[in-house]
Amino acid sequence: MRMMEYSWRVSLQVSSRADLFRLLGDEDRLRLLALCREDELTVGELAVLLGESQPQITKKSQPLREAGLLSARRDGTRTLLRAHLGEDPIVIAALTEGRALAVRDGSLARVASVIAQREEASRRYFDSLGAEREPSTADAAPAPASELAMWLPLLAPLLPGRALAVDVGTGEGTLLPLLSPLYERVVAVDRSAASLARCGARIAAWGLPNIRLREGDVDDSGLAEDIGARGGADLVLMARVLHHAARPQDALAAAARLLRGGGHLVVVDYFPHDDEAMRDQGDVWLGFEPAKLTAWLAAAGLEPVTTTPLASPARPALQLCVGKKPARPSH
Repeated sequence: MRMMEYSWRVSLQVSSRADLFRLLGDEDRLRLLALCREDELTVGELAVLLGESQPQITKKSQPLREAGLLSARRDGTRTLLRAHLGEDPIVIAALTEGRALAVRDGSLARVASVIAQREEASRRYFDSLGAEREPSTADAAPAPASELAMWLPLLAPLLPGRALAVDVGTGEGTLLPLLSPLYERVVAVDRSAASLARCGARIAAWGLPNIRLREGDVDDSGLAEDIGARGGADLVLMARVLHHAARPQDALAAAARLLRGGGHLVVVDYFPHDDEAMRDQGDVWLGFEPAKLTAWLAAAGLEPVTTTPLASPARPALQLCVGKKPARPSH
């Protein structure tokens, strides 16, 4: 099942202004509009925010969807809702009232924490992997050359910049043997201390001298300051990272800010798929439409370079998306 893209053209499907007034005369619908204007939210998240059952949220949101005020898309078995309100003064007034209601009941203030909860399953999954056994060099052999070779296309547009690479979500460092010989310095970032401990044991066994491990997220201010002090990164790599992020567009934008002028951001992630079992591995999203990734690159101020399928035995299928930060104009 491929994710359905939003229709960004808002057309109110109501037969009269009186119908619109009746539709927007319900406080629960006004709260739904306000919350879905704040962010794209799943039916389950809206149920948590409003203290309702999911069937009730579906029932209350359906008239808003039919009127064209809410758009829905599927991500596996989940439905996500977002408000697209146009410029109708009646609708804008309704949104203002809905926000006031959501402020008073506290639901608006809880949106950020509910979104952050999307990543908890991912954190628990990767922490559990590291907790299963202590770091060891016994299994530290690098990935076979044939496996690393499938990643070579991502490096094609990236040279000659070879000073600094940042591997975001490095995990156990699978790609570090590929990056280490090409860059003077590599910063490997991961928010799982357990994964980094295992990564450290592996790079010690591999004898990679130019790798520095850093615990944290891509949007940590300390990471940005560190990379900025070095003039920015030539390469920021996010390999199978975005589908674990609560707000992948924000994670991508934070990665773009780490680049120097002329540097490249490389994203490797899944095409849309319907394998719900991936949720058990901490996946928040079941892949991304290529157009969505390209739009996020552009929104982050990057010039899209390529979006292409990645030859790989991995399933679901992977895609490669590369963006370039414009070089600073010379004076």
